[in-house]
Amino acid sequence: MSATENRVQRRHAAQIPELSEKAIITAVALAFLFLHILAGTILQNAPASRIATPQQEAQPSLYD
Repeated sequence: MSATENRVQRRHAAQIPELSEKAIITAVALAFLFLHILAGTILQNAPASRIATPQQEAQPSLYD
């Protein structure tokens, strides 16, 4: 690797700020919250006939 490439890599690496632990935890928490709100919205809009109750799931199939 030449000296010029070395300087370019250092300059490029210096431009990306390192995230603190608090910023990473905040980003993960926001992603978690967003996904749960999205899942709740999808489940609220799903028709009730498509959601199986535990009793329906436990019944043996008559077509085995």
